[in-house]
Amino acid sequence: MSGQTVLLAGGGSGGHISPGLAIAEALRRADPSITCLFASSERLIDADMLSKANEEAIPLPAKPPSLRPAGFLSFLRGFRASDRMVSQIIREQKVDAVVLLGGFVAAPAARAAKRAGVPAILINLDRVPGRANRWMRPHATRVVSAVTTVTPFAETVTGMPIRAAALPPGDSASCRKQLGLCEDAPVLVITGASQGATTINTLLPELFREHPGLRGPWQILHLSGPSNAASVRAAWAENDQGVTVIEFRHDMGAIWGAADLVVSRAGACSVAEIEYAGIPAVYLPYPHHRDQHQRRNAEPAVEAGAALSVIDGPDLTVTRKQLRSTLGPLLEDPQALSRIKAAAQARSGSNAAEAVAAMILSLA
Repeated sequence: MSGQTVLLAGGGSGGHISPGLAIAEALRRADPSITCLFASSERLIDADMLSKANEEAIPLPAKPPSLRPAGFLSFLRGFRASDRMVSQIIREQKVDAVVLLGGFVAAPAARAAKRAGVPAILINLDRVPGRANRWMRPHATRVVSAVTTVTPFAETVTGMPIRAAALPPGDSASCRKQLGLCEDAPVLVITGASQGATTINTLLPELFREHPGLRGPWQILHLSGPSNAASVRAAWAENDQGVTVIEFRHDMGAIWGAADLVVSRAGACSVAEIEYAGIPAVYLPYPHHRDQHQRRNAEPAVEAGAALSVIDGPDLTVTRKQLRSTLGPLLEDPQALSRIKAAAQARSGSNAAEAVAAMILSLA
């Protein structure tokens, strides 16, 4: 496949971009002459992540589908314009294979690839395939899934491709030192993924303010999301507990390497990176998706005893109480933490980047 070109289409969140970066890294390791192009959304998170990885973003005007008339028209116009753009990219860049990373950005790329006769591989990332992935399935040359889906969907289950920057670069002490944390004190990482999560940003400072004894020896590192850092810092300042708040890090490996326990949403990419590092987790799945795919993403780890899950309900007081009863014992009881940590470490170390890259090479 020397000198050929692969187009990776997907975006709108870090959860689509990160696996794409992992696949591009593995493709270049297999053949340094390969050219990898990224067709992303127009959202800033896509351009930011790609630029920090030294990849050029080709933003498509694709929009998520909507049932509202204005939203549907915007979706339709964006789909058609994106289809034309991808067709032009395939023709001018002589694309040999298209990797569909899922979601609304990938859908027009699937249509353009099929029309051009270019092989396309669809990589499903969630345990519940979304509408776009279900629509793309018959358009793809090959369909694989990073995880075992709730109902049969793909020919092959590969595991999640994880980029190098999300892999712990050393032991916990060296990762903590890299982050400016104390090397010999345990670390609780709180994150709502690349965009942050309102519930997590609100409830965790409140929980520790209401129960200050929970802090104990723990260092807290809170990833707030780009637009929430000031308010989250102010909320923690009321506790006067010296919490480290950052917006987001693209080299998440140092974060995962430093962590002894994580509170997180349950996006497929986040779950995979946490599991790779062998970290016990308390998940608060995003509650507003109709298919509840984040709750499903967390289920295998919960069933294996490697994680716990808290329902993010409409009453934040109830959610905070559930969080207290779930997270509290792990912070207060070393034996409880040790048990869940052993289960988490038993599930660690799986990275499918090389396997997926091999499939793409054989496909093209």
